[in-house]
Formats: sequence, C-alpha cells, structure tokens
Amino acid sequence: MSNEFHYAIDCADLPAGANKAVEIDGQSILICNANNEFFAVQNRCTHQNSPLEGGRIRNGLISCPLHGVMFDVRTGCGRGQMGRVPLKTYALRVVDGRIEVSLEAPVAA
Repeated sequence: MSNEFHYAIDCADLPAGANKAVEIDGQSILICNANNEFFAVQNRCTHQNSPLEGGRIRNGLISCPLHGVMFDVRTGCGRGQMGRVPLKTYALRVVDGRIEVSLEAPVAA
C-alpha cells in the first residue's frame, strides 16, 4: 500500500475552528482545524449525504450544516442515532506549514 500524500491547504489559510473542503483525486476531503490540530474527513455527512463544509467545530466535533448531526473529526464517529455511520477519516501530516493528506492510508474510525 502506498502512503502518497497530496497537498491540501496551507496551515495559515485555516484558522482554529475553521474547515475547508478540497478535492484530491476526485474526492472531496474536509480539512478541519480543531483547536490548532488538523484533521481530514470525508466532506459528506453520512446521514443524508450533504456537505459538511461550513459546519461548526466545537470540542473536536463538527456539526452538519443541514441537520446538526455531530461527528468527531479525530475519529469520524458520529453522535446519536443519525450519526451511527462514521465518516471516513484520512491520514494527514504537516510539512513546512503545508497540510498534506493521504487517500490511501485511512485512519481507523
């Protein structure tokens, strides 16, 4: 299995509490800054397949802008009945102030 990492966004362009969707190899990946820690998850709520970009991040949880379903950006695990299917998470690293994501090295939820 290859651990190829792809450039996603500069750290300076994603302040604490923010998130930004990027497309990497045809996949929409949401990069999240939770208290100055960066995480990468799929940009689709597993409840009704709506984008998570723009959802509010608090205490490591992102809420879906459509129905408020909450997911832990660290693990992908959802909260409550509507969040029973976890988000796919991705390995992420920071190199020289640049966030890079591996699509081939998912993080276990």
